[in-house]
Amino acid sequence: MTTPTTSPDRAPPGRATPAWAALGFTFLNSVGTFVVTSGIFFLTRHGFKFSAVENYLLGVVLGATYIAGAMGAGPLIRCLKRALPALSSRGLLAAMMVAMSLLCAVPWLAAWAIPAREGATRPAPWPIWLLVLAYSPITGVLWPMVESYVSGGRRGHELRSTIGRWNVVWSSALIVSSVGVSRLVENHAALAMLSLGIIHIGAATLLRAFGPEPAAHESDEPHSVPESYPKLLVTFRMLLPMSYLVSSALLPFLPNVMERAGVAVGWSTTVAAVWLLARALSFYAFQRWGGWHGRWWPAIAGPASLLTGFGLAVLATHILAGPAAVVMVLTGLAMFGAGMAAVYSGALYYAMEVGQAEVDAGGAHEALIGVGYTAGPVCGLLAWLAVDRGIIGSGGFETTMLATVAAVCGLVVILVARRVHKHTVAARRAA
Repeated sequence: MTTPTTSPDRAPPGRATPAWAALGFTFLNSVGTFVVTSGIFFLTRHGFKFSAVENYLLGVVLGATYIAGAMGAGPLIRCLKRALPALSSRGLLAAMMVAMSLLCAVPWLAAWAIPAREGATRPAPWPIWLLVLAYSPITGVLWPMVESYVSGGRRGHELRSTIGRWNVVWSSALIVSSVGVSRLVENHAALAMLSLGIIHIGAATLLRAFGPEPAAHESDEPHSVPESYPKLLVTFRMLLPMSYLVSSALLPFLPNVMERAGVAVGWSTTVAAVWLLARALSFYAFQRWGGWHGRWWPAIAGPASLLTGFGLAVLATHILAGPAAVVMVLTGLAMFGAGMAAVYSGALYYAMEVGQAEVDAGGAHEALIGVGYTAGPVCGLLAWLAVDRGIIGSGGFETTMLATVAAVCGLVVILVARRVHKHTVAARRAA
């Protein structure tokens, strides 16, 4: 009998997964999932001729199925392991990589195997709906599991540093993905999705460095957190779905904004990546500088930047024209990205400090994102219904959508502002 040994590139039982493997797996899967969960609106708009309304409907389906996957991540994994005792979390991740790869091939296979009907003005849309219906809930399960591998076995400064780098990695991957598909948007949308399948298979090879199960979350005892941290966690968890509501209201409509601003189709996703770049740079700043920890101002500055940027981007082509409109859109997108980073960083940081880095905790975090993913397109659909029923004129779609989003977000902002004021006053009195 030989003594089992652990390869140096693998995570020993109970040890944290090597950061290079966890971050590499995150990067590759972020490249893939961005195209299907966010960039898909450019592909459907130009490659499949979806209208703004169809994109909003697609956004609702994407958000609802993502919530189902995220909320069900923990119970589903436990159920599968009871039914298949030999199944590990690493094995489940490998199975998901295969499933996501096959799903990415659906639009291309449909175009190859089923000839377009004579006189058809666009490709059949059903492969897109099938892809989103199956792919989105898988990502809802995937990311809580990845988060548990990233954070498991780490604590204190190492945990905070790794989470900060993780934010920079996945957000940077979205920039690469957005620029990479830009030339495929108009004429090769199905091919763009097919290429993602290869990326998911590449990500699966990194699972060799993962342990069969994520390491247990390390307690920070006797580490204690300031009294304000649980309150800040509640505040940022209120802001998190709001931020994704704004994001998911903007992204399905962004292709239309680019068209009206005169941005060429082949450059649309590259120009739109400005918000991704701003978010990644802001993540890096939040990761490197801890002066915001325990402070209340990010809870005000983050949503203020987010909402201002949203308004500038949506209304740019109604206020200006030509290059000036493009500049206004870019300014809005940059502010939007910075605001997204502030809210997301706060929500994740305080969740890790106060809560547990387990699949169920990650699932709750991702489910909050899913709520925003769903509510944003609903705001867009409400604006469209108002136009369709003649309640408002056809030129009032953008302003109505903006007003609907602002009304929903305004309620959250008021609640947050009251919390910030209350706790700031209490802290001054205590001092």
